Amino acid sequence: MIKKLLVVMILALALLFITACGVPTESGEEPGEVTLPDELPAEVQAWIDSRIEQFGAQTFRHEGILYLLVTYGEKPTGGFEVEITDISEEEDKLVVTANFVEPGEEDVVIQALTYPYDLAMLEDPGLPVEFIATGAESEVPVID
Repeated sequence: MIKKLLVVMILALALLFITACGVPTESGEEPGEVTLPDELPAEVQAWIDSRIEQFGAQTFRHEGILYLLVTYGEKPTGGFEVEITDISEEEDKLVVTANFVEPGEEDVVIQALTYPYDLAMLEDPGLPVEFIATGAESEVPVID
């Protein structure tokens, strides 16, 4: 019960901090920017809930919107973070960069299981997506 409550609290806090951003591409165009709504469609929320315990990157297409989810998996404490920092459209793909942060040895962190993730959404350009990791991780596995 406590684990479920913690997950719900983390999801609620994460949704408060999530923002989608259109980032200029090399050609100066932006992928179709979409702002995250206050409430996600039930299918999308169920997809997120089923994936946050895994470490990886994944996509979900729903009603013309491409959802980009990067999860850091289950972590033993607070202080772990993941943030989608860049989305750029190249000639034949979208490139999504996610930055991962681990707590330092001297950082004071909550002593509870956490499930860091970041979500972005944009109009679906119909392109394959490549994920790039920066920071504490050198690569992020793609989950189908």
